[in-house]
Amino acid sequence: MGDEQDMAVERAAAQEPSRKWQWLFQVLGFLGFVAVAVAAVVYLPVFKLESISVMGNSYIPAEDIFRIAGVHKGQHMFQVETGKAVQNLRKDLRIEQAAVKRTFPNGIIIEVEERRPVACVPCEFGFLDLDRNGMALNAYRVRHLQTIPLLVGVEVRDLYIGDKVQDEQTRLALEYLSMLDDQTLSQIVEMNLSNPQYVVARTTNAAEIRLGVLNRLEDKAHNTQSFVADLRVTQKPIKYIDLTTSAPYIPAI
Repeated sequence: MGDEQDMAVERAAAQEPSRKWQWLFQVLGFLGFVAVAVAAVVYLPVFKLESISVMGNSYIPAEDIFRIAGVHKGQHMFQVETGKAVQNLRKDLRIEQAAVKRTFPNGIIIEVEERRPVACVPCEFGFLDLDRNGMALNAYRVRHLQTIPLLVGVEVRDLYIGDKVQDEQTRLALEYLSMLDDQTLSQIVEMNLSNPQYVVARTTNAAEIRLGVLNRLEDKAHNTQSFVADLRVTQKPIKYIDLTTSAPYIPAI
């Protein structure tokens, strides 16, 4: 009887490795099936990109943003590396922030926050467009049709695309201009910084915005927008608005 029990124990011990290998093969087989199933789902035609939309762009064409991000229609959406696409977009100086999201089953949404040019400034080789932080976004020899004001009385040197203006007076002017909406900004032709104590902006219809010292910028920007909006609808010529004091002053016609 004892011999038979010993033989049974030996047979069970001999079968144990076989069961372990059998269990391992079953697990590997299941994982292989899952991998094949996932691959089959991922590469189904339904997941090919048919819709790519861009949000937040005003200056950069959508086609340029697609190209920079490395995204195009016909790609499988799971082949789009959203993190890499964001990195590519942020490398472009015109883009301050970016996000790339998948929308099932076959779409991509790209959200961007552009660096908005708020003024141009003369330089030794022509002109530079500057954003609110003083970063040079674009350079050109001849000033083309502009929708942003020219900063007069200041000239930058040794500044190239991607560099930032360090002059404090210029940076204050850019901060003020960045607080204006696009419609108001397009109505301002120039901003004269020659005298830091008496800064003056001029509109498309030659009305002056007398800013004086560049302080209380938020308040002055608000009054500037109201003044420019009134200029668009008034039938009477207005020579200037004085914003040097807390109470805006417009001379009687």
